[in-house]
Amino acid sequence: MRPLPFFVMPGIALAHLREELDIVEGEQRARLMLYRYGQRCGRALVESFGLNCADLSEVKSVIEPVWMEAGLSRLRVESLEESEMVVNLEESVEAKEGNSCDFSRGYLSGIVSQLTGKRYEIDEVECVSSGYMACVMQVYEVVDVLRPARVREEDTQRKYNLESGYSYLIKEEIPDQAFDIFVDAVKHGVPALCVTREYPEKVKDRFELKGVPFLWLSMDQEKSYSRDPSNLALLYSDVKTFISENRNCVVLVSGIEYLISQNGFPKVLKLLQHVNDKIAVTDSTLLTTVSPLTLAEQDLKMLEKEMRSF
Repeated sequence: MRPLPFFVMPGIALAHLREELDIVEGEQRARLMLYRYGQRCGRALVESFGLNCADLSEVKSVIEPVWMEAGLSRLRVESLEESEMVVNLEESVEAKEGNSCDFSRGYLSGIVSQLTGKRYEIDEVECVSSGYMACVMQVYEVVDVLRPARVREEDTQRKYNLESGYSYLIKEEIPDQAFDIFVDAVKHGVPALCVTREYPEKVKDRFELKGVPFLWLSMDQEKSYSRDPSNLALLYSDVKTFISENRNCVVLVSGIEYLISQNGFPKVLKLLQHVNDKIAVTDSTLLTTVSPLTLAEQDLKMLEKEMRSF
């Protein structure tokens, strides 16, 4: 398959994008969205080159020429340890506008993560926009909450055989059948992600899902797997990442009613439509559980139109 064409966003376009995001989403959300967008761009660049590295020492040998493709700044590696690296960004196009380098941070995170096959996050510890001589980035490895662990596959026939590439709406007051389908897939080696309103540790214990990644819909942001239910853009980004990196996977979304209460039905419907598109092109499966009594009749019919009823 031919790689997709890649282009570098002009610095002024990046500044305009930040301004509009600030107005629509607020400063903190705008910064997070630029960071996440930068991650995707960094991953895409490395993927187009077909590069990979065993560790950070190999990353150091290739990252400077790779980085120059973006035109965001000049990069210099200052120090390197086993799982941490410090780099300087000089003449940053973001910092020149008086902003922190959120897109550049994400871009660097995406590049290093794609090169190594591990998850690296970036903190900007110094920035020109705050009066420092250069923008200093700390690169460090973190646990990838979206990476499925190897689960011992059962040598038995699957209980459920849903057609791949489709989304299924499971109407039930308590999501017992949805989890039964989900657990059946997990036990037969299918990569799986669970998005739930219920505390993940309890769900893992109840269904013996120790190796399965979870995203917890909660305002409590202390857990690495917590996701603010009102931030649908971040939630979609995580689900999209998992589906893209684990083709033929299964995703269970249990907590639609809670998402609707926080965002309204139209936004949640649009989220599911976007996820449905990714499900279709990767031959994956989406399981969405909902209590019919909690939705207006027209809203339920809209969900039924978008997904197969089970």
